[in-house]
Amino acid sequence: MREIKTVAVVGAGTMGHGFAQLFAMNGIEVSLVDETEQLLQRARGWIIGNLSYMAELGDLPTDKIEGIVNLIELTTDLKVASQKADFVLEAVYEDLNLKKEIFQDIDTWTHSDVILASNTSSFDIHELSAVTAHHPERVIGTHGYNPPQITPCVEVIPTKSTSQETIDATFAFLRRVGKVPTRCSSAPGFVGNRIQFAMAAEAIAIVEEGLATPEEIDQIVKTSFGFRLSAYGPFEICDLAGLDVYDAIFKYLYAELKREQFRPPAILQKMMEERRYGVKSGQGFYKYEEGAAEKMKRERDKRLYRRLRLFREEQ
Repeated sequence: MREIKTVAVVGAGTMGHGFAQLFAMNGIEVSLVDETEQLLQRARGWIIGNLSYMAELGDLPTDKIEGIVNLIELTTDLKVASQKADFVLEAVYEDLNLKKEIFQDIDTWTHSDVILASNTSSFDIHELSAVTAHHPERVIGTHGYNPPQITPCVEVIPTKSTSQETIDATFAFLRRVGKVPTRCSSAPGFVGNRIQFAMAAEAIAIVEEGLATPEEIDQIVKTSFGFRLSAYGPFEICDLAGLDVYDAIFKYLYAELKREQFRPPAILQKMMEERRYGVKSGQGFYKYEEGAAEKMKRERDKRLYRRLRLFREEQ
């Protein structure tokens, strides 16, 4: 794969303009592509507004804004933009047929050593790989989270045809611009959205049942598990709380609510049989060497205290 010096971002909407800003902030020339000059100028305004707010917060020198904006070329010519790109990121709205059309075109117009990435949040990447007849080995999913210029995560989704060289180059590029790339398999919703939409579905169900208002639910989430999740993930939380505790709660909720999502997971039942209760037994979803549990708790608390200080400052 060639060294990535120029990127074409296809789609100047919510995600596209944020990625264009991110790349330009890291000194990379960007061609930001959309259908009309009006859409492109709107994106330019968003980018300038984002950068100005960063300067207001003290996270960016004001005199850097013009240079960053000048690295972003606005164009309606996808062919020219893709022909001079070292990396193409498709970030149009979730229309599979439109994405397929774009991948067919950029597969024809780009050099064979250019990575073709999609920011789709739901579609199977194999669907896009299948229409790139020339070089399907360079097609890969790179699903970022809004706002992409801030949120660290990018899910990297190879297809069965994606070459290891493409995977390695994509990881290296994303790390270079400050992202935290994590590999996952291509499946509906990938990983993050499946978890996020499961939470959204349950939150909406609680509102429908009249148990709490949207405002009350948001406050509970932000000040409870949402507060913790920025410091450690769901499996770390399970292990620290005790998988036997989770098993008991699953059984109670399933018995009372009769909802399939609360059926005790088979993997958890197996772990109970093997006496894998998490930190307290030395093994759960993770394995803990002697003293590791205490170290993990200390690290967790350090992160949470840091977040608590920020939380209190914001109140």
